[in-house]
Amino acid sequence: MKTPWVNLDPQKGLIELGGRSIPENTESVYRPLIEWIEEYIQNPSAHTEVVVNFEYFNSSSAKYLIRFLEYFSTLKKTGYDVTIKWYYDDDELLEYGQDFQDVLEMQFEFHHSKEYKKSI
Repeated sequence: MKTPWVNLDPQKGLIELGGRSIPENTESVYRPLIEWIEEYIQNPSAHTEVVVNFEYFNSSSAKYLIRFLEYFSTLKKTGYDVTIKWYYDDDELLEYGQDFQDVLEMQFEFHHSKEYKKSI
């Protein structure tokens, strides 16, 4: 599969995405997700949990992923309770998560992918 799976549950404040992200047109995959997030942050849940569990993503997906996570960094900086859980299979994915954490100046929780239990 070339596009990530996504679970958006605004009532629970749960946003999950993962799998593989190597779409031919990254904009068409991520634009609807970004639009949903822009709506969500207008009236967010008291606690928002963002779960990222990719096996692989390409560089164009990484650009959208950091943009996606910036919304939650901003939400946290405005006083909302936000948790980012970053799951990884290998050192490269862990390093991406650590780099994103540094860029966003927001603490992530890091977990190995074998600990992940998909809610959908």
